[in-house]
Amino acid sequence: MLNYTKKNANIITLCITIIVCIILFIMLDMCFLKVTEEKFYSNYQEYSRLKSENRNKNAMDLKDTYLELMQIADIYDENTRVEEIENEATAEENDGESNNSSQNAIETLNNINFKAKWRIEIPKINVIAPIKSGTTQDVLATAVGHFEQTDKWNGNVALAGHNRGYNCNFFQNLKKLEIGDKIIYHTEKGKREYKVVVNKIIKQTDWRYIQDTEDNRITLITCVENMFEYRRCIQAVEI
Repeated sequence: MLNYTKKNANIITLCITIIVCIILFIMLDMCFLKVTEEKFYSNYQEYSRLKSENRNKNAMDLKDTYLELMQIADIYDENTRVEEIENEATAEENDGESNNSSQNAIETLNNINFKAKWRIEIPKINVIAPIKSGTTQDVLATAVGHFEQTDKWNGNVALAGHNRGYNCNFFQNLKKLEIGDKIIYHTEKGKREYKVVVNKIIKQTDWRYIQDTEDNRITLITCVENMFEYRRCIQAVEI
């Protein structure tokens, strides 16, 4: 009888021990889950914060891209100067030796062109170029071309020129012109001076800027480096 009671006591003790172990295991598991949950939410909050910051950054990047596209599409106001779009500058512009040689050639050419009765002068970029009627390749190979649908003296005088890749790249630095820079125009009728009011990128199919105007102005058109479907447009009004 005593042995039976002792055996039962051992069984009860074992059961109690097992129950206590189970309770402790559950409590530890709950603590672990709580810590894990807190860490998860902490990480999630950090993730949400970073995602929000990244979204804001992406939104700003998209905004900048959108504004640039608006500018290219000619949605900006005429008096807003276009930011530089040409990201691939020519090696000649950065090479000192080439620049010196080019500068000497320009000065020699300017001395010759200064004798032309029909010519354009742009002091800011050291250009003196003769003007010829038409915008064919033969004309632009040796001079600045005149859009024949525009007048040579009154209203809007529209001119075109190369900016690189040819022997005569009179308009290669038009992108450097700023609002207020002077352009001087000579014909047999006399001389007119203009100040720049527009420097922007337009589509090659946009002909609005060479249409006739009531006031006297001059419009210069050239290509844009590496953007074949666009043109740079400089417009200046008489002063």
